[in-house]
Amino acid sequence: CSGWDKAIPATMPAEDMTVTAKWKVNSYTITFDTAGGSEIAPITQDYGTAITAPADPTREGYTFMGWDREIPTTMPAENITVTAKWKVNSYTITFDTAGGSEIAPITQDYGTQIAAPADPTRKGYTFIGWDKAIPTTMPAENMTIKAKWKDNSYHTTFNNHSGSEIDQITKEY
Repeated sequence: CSGWDKAIPATMPAEDMTVTAKWKVNSYTITFDTAGGSEIAPITQDYGTAITAPADPTREGYTFMGWDREIPTTMPAENITVTAKWKVNSYTITFDTAGGSEIAPITQDYGTQIAAPADPTRKGYTFIGWDKAIPTTMPAENMTIKAKWKDNSYHTTFNNHSGSEIDQITKEY
């Protein structure tokens, strides 16, 4: 109660009198715990007023699965906190060996440790690395990593039976 509509007399008056209470509505707050997601400002407003739910939060590598409790349509008569629920996403690293031995793709949850595969092999070529680094943990995107190769070259010398060189040929394998 924030007071009365008229003063209450100190002594009983000679007539009936009605005094009406004046009320001020209370304000309450809904706090959003995004559990590592993008920040959402709290909502503070008067009891019983309509609530506009905020946009869903985002979080790298995760899918928003909703809130742990329903956001009310009108402000309740208490402060509340709602907490985001998340599902971790899986991503795939594909290896293009460019003609080399096959390497199975790696599909894992975001942020988990990645064990780098053994280097591919290719007859007549030397593996010199990948076109980009293999991450140590799964990134929040699918990616393809391509093998880089160096051609092996061979030098052949032909001699006649007298021991003199006849011809030299350098060939890539």
